[in-house]
Amino acid sequence: MTIGSTPGAVGLLPARAPRTGGVLVVVGGLPGSGKTTVLRRWLADAGPDVVGLDSEDVAARVPAAGAHLPYRLLRPAVHVVHRWRVLRVVGGSAPVVVLTDPWTSTRWRSAVLAAARQVGRGVRVVLLDVPPEQARAGQTARGRTLSTRAMDRHTARWPGLLHAAGEEVRHVGRADADRPSLREVLGG
Repeated sequence: MTIGSTPGAVGLLPARAPRTGGVLVVVGGLPGSGKTTVLRRWLADAGPDVVGLDSEDVAARVPAAGAHLPYRLLRPAVHVVHRWRVLRVVGGSAPVVVLTDPWTSTRWRSAVLAAARQVGRGVRVVLLDVPPEQARAGQTARGRTLSTRAMDRHTARWPGLLHAAGEEVRHVGRADADRPSLREVLGG
């Protein structure tokens, strides 16, 4: 279970883990690995102090706003809005923030962790370790697939992320993704 941080975590967790500014829980994994499913389950059991952040929330609002373009054309705008929202909420005052993200981009991890560190937010990371074929099937099931190039980029970075994570980060397979509760991850 992820609690605190160590130097071996190499950019997955902040250099120190202050406890005054709430907690950020990152549910990482390849696109299609089941991160959104975990988030929705946790939010169903959570109180009003928990804020969930998932790019699918932003993507779902686009058609509701009247945009009738293929998602592949909307994806860049969805990501910009989602990332702005993540940095705003992580840097804000919400007691618990749960973020779903592939967590494979070093620059993005650094930006999110800097926002968390700035407000003294502790960080927990749960990585859904799912084979790429299974993640692709998950993408197909949700009706939104990544390009081969984008998926290959995430897949290529994934082993290095797992290696860098060390024991501080909780690894969960898809079959076990429904086991950890948010309360367990938060250490309560």
